[in-house]
Amino acid sequence: MFARLGAFAVRFRWLIIAAWVMVAAVLTVVAPDIDEVAVSDQRAFVPDEAAGLEAHELVAKYFPDRVSPSTAVLVIDAGEGGRVDEGAAAAFVRSLTTWLTGPEAPAAVAEVWSPILGDEQTRAGLISKDKQIALLLVSFNAIGTEPPTGEAMEALEKRLRQAPAGIQAYMTGDGPILGAYGTSTKSSVDSTTWITIVLVVVILLVIYRSPVSPIIPLLTIGLAYLISRGVVAFLGAGVFTISMYTNVFLIVVLFGAGTDYCLFLISRFREEMAGVSDPAPAVKTTVRAVGETIASSAGTVIVGLALMAATELGLYNTSGPSIAIGVAIALSAGLTFTPATLSILGDRAFWPRKARHLNQTGFWPRWAARVVRRPLIALVVPVIVLVPLAVYGNGLQRDFDMLSDLPRDDESRVGFEVLAEHFGPGTMQPLNVVVVDSAGYDAPAGLARLEQLHGILSTLDHVAQVRSFTGSLPDRSTLSVAAQLETQLALVRNIAARLETVATAGSADAAAALDDAGAAASPSPEQSETAASGLTGLFGYLTQLAQAYPEVLHHTGYIEATRALADLAGLAAGGNGPVSSPTEALLQEALARLDALAGGLESLRASFAARSEAVLLPDLYVESSEGLGALRDAYFSADRTAARLQVVLDTGPYSPEALDTVETIRRVLDDNGYRGAVEGITAIMLDLRDASDRDMTRAIVFVLSGVFVILVLLLRALVAPIYLILTILLSYTATLGVVRLIFVDLLGAAGIVWWVPLFMFVMLVALGMDYNIFLIGRVKEEAATTDTPTGTRAALARTGGIITSAGIIMAGTFASMLSSSLLGLLQIGFAVAFGVLLDTFVVRTTLVPALTVLFGRWNWWPRREKRRPPA
Repeated sequence: MFARLGAFAVRFRWLIIAAWVMVAAVLTVVAPDIDEVAVSDQRAFVPDEAAGLEAHELVAKYFPDRVSPSTAVLVIDAGEGGRVDEGAAAAFVRSLTTWLTGPEAPAAVAEVWSPILGDEQTRAGLISKDKQIALLLVSFNAIGTEPPTGEAMEALEKRLRQAPAGIQAYMTGDGPILGAYGTSTKSSVDSTTWITIVLVVVILLVIYRSPVSPIIPLLTIGLAYLISRGVVAFLGAGVFTISMYTNVFLIVVLFGAGTDYCLFLISRFREEMAGVSDPAPAVKTTVRAVGETIASSAGTVIVGLALMAATELGLYNTSGPSIAIGVAIALSAGLTFTPATLSILGDRAFWPRKARHLNQTGFWPRWAARVVRRPLIALVVPVIVLVPLAVYGNGLQRDFDMLSDLPRDDESRVGFEVLAEHFGPGTMQPLNVVVVDSAGYDAPAGLARLEQLHGILSTLDHVAQVRSFTGSLPDRSTLSVAAQLETQLALVRNIAARLETVATAGSADAAAALDDAGAAASPSPEQSETAASGLTGLFGYLTQLAQAYPEVLHHTGYIEATRALADLAGLAAGGNGPVSSPTEALLQEALARLDALAGGLESLRASFAARSEAVLLPDLYVESSEGLGALRDAYFSADRTAARLQVVLDTGPYSPEALDTVETIRRVLDDNGYRGAVEGITAIMLDLRDASDRDMTRAIVFVLSGVFVILVLLLRALVAPIYLILTILLSYTATLGVVRLIFVDLLGAAGIVWWVPLFMFVMLVALGMDYNIFLIGRVKEEAATTDTPTGTRAALARTGGIITSAGIIMAGTFASMLSSSLLGLLQIGFAVAFGVLLDTFVVRTTLVPALTVLFGRWNWWPRREKRRPPA
């Protein structure tokens, strides 16, 4: 197959080159910008069935006015000792509010909350207790990465830069944080691209000492990258969501792995061209000799990355296949474009030097002899060094803090830290706990359950405050039926006392007195003009009480009170009209009815006093209180079947404690029979944590299984593939240990960014296995004519230099990510670069050859070792 492929590349070399250039040019023009279709919002990668997303949908259904695609928090700092409600700071807050609520506000601004807008409670919550900090909350009608929102945030940044002297202004929130991620990623792509190209050119110049040789892999991988970027961009625009990290990984993996493939082809071609003038036979022999090894090597990378499609998180199951597509295109270019180019250039590919055979003297032949001579020492020494690092690496914690991933001087991060210092770390992104009950939460049973949940949540660890309807009442005892009856009883006694005064004075205007006294009995005096309307209000309360607690219909106190109210209503109305001739007897009769009413209410009050769980939210209380009505609208859905509780934590929204608290709240809801959910960015991060745990398990099983199958097919053996995979795992875990030492112990990071370990595992297993295949494939070829120790020595001597060069190139491309301002990219760049170098200089050149020599003929079990005559 590969012999025919080599012949094809030689025969149609000009057509092949033209086809690759044409496809790359067309896709570059017509494909969408990959940075425009990539997303940075973690919610886009969470599985649809994740609890956090279901909670978001629940909030959107019952509290649509409380949901916005993106928000920003403007933090106004008056400075140490300053007051934000006075002087220049207050004027700046007013000017911002006026602009944001006026006709010149950006079109993407949907709603604004300010210290000078809204009710008193809202205004007070937007100024810190020390009066130094004020907050303005801005909601947008599109997510933070959409162009209209981006333009709005740019306008906000411009306004904030106009803050008066001595006033600091910051913009934070989920919109600016996502925007910061997008900006940092794009800058990382630019720096990574140029550093990668420069590194590859420099390394290839050192290897070949020719200005022509580096051009071949650069052209090959450059075309492969342009085509891959276009294909992946088309997929991201229509088939699946791609991550903002995809383009970075395409660059480093394609330039790293692709250059390695070209390097092996060019090196073998140099050997085959030594002493000959016609490049055609050399190209055919090169592709036939190393094509299978390169294809197998790329196959491990493609399979490992493609199997990430089996994971849950979109960050993994789209990025992996996207990069696999790029590697497949790079492999195709390496096996067609590179041989076609070499067949044209011939010996000129190494100008000003000439093609030559591999030097059989030097460091690598000597090193190979030592490893083969003392394989046990070559095995034990690396193991003694790497195992402790591997054990230490298993204790590395993942960090889900999105803010710590950003640069320390990023405005959104600084603004959050200022906000957290003065308001508390959980203030900016509190949790929304939504519970649903078809019976309604403004009914007595619902209010009691709501009060119970409020109490439970308030006692949880790391909960600083719970905001709910019951918790926001000025006097929460107003929900108690016993307290409400006490209030009604006091009003009735007030009426009786005033009528007693009239009767004692002998007033003839008894009807007016009754009207006046009855009006005093109404909970809303300004809405009641007569005694009849006041008594009707009391009657309405008792009617609502009976609807909530039907058992009171048989209570003697309730029967007595409602009967007395009916009699009083009749007395106040005088039959069918107003009283025309009030008498002393009428007053006495009214007093008697009031006394009966008081007795009935007292009996009811005593009965409900023993029932502490009995609560009621009377409609007349809400209708007569603007603040209470606003509270009910804020915390109850329009149909009153859903209630919202806001939970403010005493820790940051991305901290391990915050994630554990969400898990606890979910358990509380389940254990106590509440139908509800927890919404917020912390809930999303908990879903990410749980899903990434499951994905790591899947990746280990699927990726290792896929790589194992490729090794078995390539080597036709079982023993060698097993220990090759074990060496990769040792390299991976030891690298984790070094990452922990550098980033956690030395640099003070909380841990490794949560998505890095899985990418790191797949990259090190897939890419590291490249060098396994290069080496073991050559061992198999050499051992076929001699024995395994001799074949191992020859293979290591011949491939040691090229594997080292390939490893340095791969490590260099990933090391270019160290220029990134994002901690996650910096960590993955360092980890893969170090892991590849560890593979290159320790595992592949010492550990694997030692194991190969020690196992001898058992390497190829169950296939028997068959020797063929040397060519």
